[in-house]
Amino acid sequence: MEEVEEREPSTIILLWLCCVSALEGMDTQLVPACQFALQRDLGLQLGHFAVLTTVQMVLTNLAAPFWGILADRGTLKKKTILMLGAIGEGIAVTIFAFVPNFWVMMMLRGMSGFFLASLRPVCNGLIADLTSDNKRGKIFGRVQSALLVGMFCSLLIAGNVANAFVGDIPGWRFLFAGGGVVAFIVAFGLAFFLAEPHHQLDESAKQKGCAAIRTELCTVLSFLRIPTFCVMIMQGVFGTIPWSVMGNNLLFFKFCGLEDWQASILAAEGTVAGVFGNSIGGMIADCLARRFGYHGRPLSAQITVAIGLPMVFLQFYGIPPGEGTFGVYFALIAAFGLLGSWAQSGTNFPILSDIVPASDRSKVMAWECAMENSLANAIGPSMVSSLAFAFGYKFGAEELSGQSLSSARALGQAGIQEKTTGTCLSVHLAHVYLSTCLSIYLSIYPSI
Repeated sequence: MEEVEEREPSTIILLWLCCVSALEGMDTQLVPACQFALQRDLGLQLGHFAVLTTVQMVLTNLAAPFWGILADRGTLKKKTILMLGAIGEGIAVTIFAFVPNFWVMMMLRGMSGFFLASLRPVCNGLIADLTSDNKRGKIFGRVQSALLVGMFCSLLIAGNVANAFVGDIPGWRFLFAGGGVVAFIVAFGLAFFLAEPHHQLDESAKQKGCAAIRTELCTVLSFLRIPTFCVMIMQGVFGTIPWSVMGNNLLFFKFCGLEDWQASILAAEGTVAGVFGNSIGGMIADCLARRFGYHGRPLSAQITVAIGLPMVFLQFYGIPPGEGTFGVYFALIAAFGLLGSWAQSGTNFPILSDIVPASDRSKVMAWECAMENSLANAIGPSMVSSLAFAFGYKFGAEELSGQSLSSARALGQAGIQEKTTGTCLSVHLAHVYLSTCLSIYLSIYPSI
């Protein structure tokens, strides 16, 4: 009994699961970190980046259940799925480095989304299978921290290289080619070093054709009958919208007049702080779960959201663009990364691991992420793009010089304010998000 309670992945398995997560993090920041260079070199507009992000996320959300079903039914080994995801991502970002056409870029981001969709649900399913409940927060926190390490490396390198030239070749092309090389290395490492544990299949895995489709549809309907699952989707939509537009950080700081190296450090800093924040949050959620039972993990989510919202408000709106110093922004971002990033690793993934049978864990992770992210990513980037232009965002001679307080102000207002009412969108999101977390806390989770 004690062995079951203390179960966790071996070091080598955890290492390669972290590499998979870091690969996903790296990709999420490649396009946002190159926004300035792509507008300068290819004439892309802010709306184009919203389209690229939306296309990628739509394909990710549509494909995630597909990969989760393949994993849980044993159609493909989980190790094979992870390798296919890494190889497909490598091909997509490598080709991206050589194309000058927006429409081809859009198709390639969709391809990236399709293959990246295989990584997180399968990776999380493996963690849930290999880890006992009292240690899931810690392990999910470490893997989520690896995703942020990938984001940090991508942002820090891209922020300093994307805008430069090697001869006549812009630096952003080298970044995408390098990202492809990294993806191929991860696929190679998975092939040789990841040892997949035995996966127990249920009777439904033997079904084929229409019977298999009917079974999977019934499985999804069974998920929707779980109160906790439905509430997590509702709160997840509002919780994900702010994260879907955080890729504008680098552009925002550049327009505020900060140097490239300062902007890249600030944009990457949140991921570094988040590395520690996710690990801390996972352990705190584990402690709260031991102390308060099923109420502990939702309580952890409430705490982190309540702390994080004022930090984001101050960064984009409370401090007027041009008046904030590097030190002030650095402190705000560090605080948000450490204290505002606990929810996913400490609350969402451990709870999802606990409310379904082991044979459905990859599927429930995939469906939950797909349902909550679809709406959030459809609304977030396009809304910010439209509001930014409404508030006066442009990309002209002033912006090419590196500083434009009017464009920075437009980006900041678009991120947190509704144009029609002049009220802070973050206040509405806070109300909905905290109320929904409270409803989980009031015994929805214990009722499963």
